Amino acid sequence: MRMKDRLVDQAKKLTSSGVVVRVVSNDRVMRLATGVMDAKNRLRAARERAAEAWDILLNGHALPNIDPSLDDEAGVHGATPSRAAARRPAAPAAPAASGAGLSVVEETASSEAPRERGVASRPHVNGVGANGAGSNGAGTYVAAAAEQQLATQMAARTSLARIGGRDVFEKAYKFMTADNARAMGVYPFFRPLDFNNGPEAQLEGRTVIMLGSNNYLGLTTHPKVREAARNAIDKYGTSMTGSRLVNGSMRLHNELEQKLAAYHGKEAGLVFTTGYQVNIATISALLSNKRSVAMIDKDDHASIYDGVRLAQAAGARMVRYKHSDPAALDSALSEIADTEGALVITDGVFSAQGEIASLPGIVEVVKKHKARLLVDDAHALGVIGPGGRGTAAHFGLGKEVDLIGGTFSKSLASIGGWLVGERKVLDYIQHFAYSFLFAASAAPPCVAAAMASLEVMQEEPWRQEKLRENFTYMRTELQRLGFELGKTETAVIPIYIRDDLKTVMMWKSLLDDYSLYVNPFITPGVPPKQQVLRTSYMATHERKHLDHALEAFEKVGKKFGVI
Repeated sequence: MRMKDRLVDQAKKLTSSGVVVRVVSNDRVMRLATGVMDAKNRLRAARERAAEAWDILLNGHALPNIDPSLDDEAGVHGATPSRAAARRPAAPAAPAASGAGLSVVEETASSEAPRERGVASRPHVNGVGANGAGSNGAGTYVAAAAEQQLATQMAARTSLARIGGRDVFEKAYKFMTADNARAMGVYPFFRPLDFNNGPEAQLEGRTVIMLGSNNYLGLTTHPKVREAARNAIDKYGTSMTGSRLVNGSMRLHNELEQKLAAYHGKEAGLVFTTGYQVNIATISALLSNKRSVAMIDKDDHASIYDGVRLAQAAGARMVRYKHSDPAALDSALSEIADTEGALVITDGVFSAQGEIASLPGIVEVVKKHKARLLVDDAHALGVIGPGGRGTAAHFGLGKEVDLIGGTFSKSLASIGGWLVGERKVLDYIQHFAYSFLFAASAAPPCVAAAMASLEVMQEEPWRQEKLRENFTYMRTELQRLGFELGKTETAVIPIYIRDDLKTVMMWKSLLDDYSLYVNPFITPGVPPKQQVLRTSYMATHERKHLDHALEAFEKVGKKFGVI
């Protein structure tokens, strides 16, 4: 073995030791290193902020609206902003959402990258410089240095979306974090699976235990569901090749709409092409003028935020209230004008926290102020409530919630979306929501698979019972090990790490060393200090899968000093 290779091998062993990992991922060490390494970028950012402030002073440009993940409490009814939040100017960022990760927010150091398009500066492979040499030509870039570089990039980001000029691609060429993370072997997103069969999956040729799927009832491979999809292809083909408005509606859509409405005890149902489309279409259609107010939980799903943004384009207002806090909602609704109408929108089960909304208190407040209520039950259907009917049924409030919506892509084992409520309201939405009117309709095999899943859900109640048994077991055991899990009550169990780099490195260790697939949620996908390893469970997980996962969590948690 060459001397260089031996040095690299020794460096890898050293940096993978528990002591080094704990030091490298320690918050205080990271903050100190970030401050030293990013001084130049901080000065540049300060100059940019000063120039922007001067431009606003001269030209009167309005500051951009703040989004949830920039400040967890800013502009939220019922929350007290921190002193730091009160001092800093508002700037755009991504909303708190079910998904997370590296988005349009990027490091200020990107301007230092080579001018060649798409080339990461000083690429690293497994923590070692691509040429095997350090910056001084004498040493090597070890994993700790590579991880430190990634941490610096994570900590020193500014919005690339604000970069403007003659070339609209400029921001894309300056987006380097994903390339650098891929080169370092720590990029956790968009990993292509070879095969996914429920509790286990194939990733890059090896079997992994899947704790990152929303296939809660394990119906994606159910014989009845598969057969329904095959039969629909044979009978109807693969697509309707048109929107519901013109040639895209078929009796199959209407049949599923009727079954969904009956299942939830509502007058009518409406089938959409995606679950995301449900919120975009419903919110933008109902909140279509300056006398409309979207009243949303600050931790609502990204699709809700996007629906509200479309409504804002028509003049509607957005008001956020403190997470799952009826008193804060009451305060916010008390402040709207008599001439304004409010639609209160909340997740039934919050997709990152696994927490059930405080629906009894929310319903009481909504009725008090004569507002309307939309509940997104994407992560509740099949998981909670009698017969898996979701959040409203869980609390016995099915008749009190105006609209309930969700997706096929979780318990219903397909792709598409659904909404139930009063017939006249749904009829209005389907005639006035552009994203419904001009989108191709849900494909026949997708609709048939969702309908079969709805039937299986009712025919095989053991699946919901087994799911509850599995996630209760994991919640109890993870808490016993010392992990922080928040207020989860469902099949989504977040393990709070509260640090970007440590979250990513724990994800990598769980996958590489224990073949355990989980989802890392880091900023800006979640608010600062809310970083988690999101785990989710299925009715088809066996105890051997869960016990292997617990063993892995214990070892990795101790290695990184989390427990």
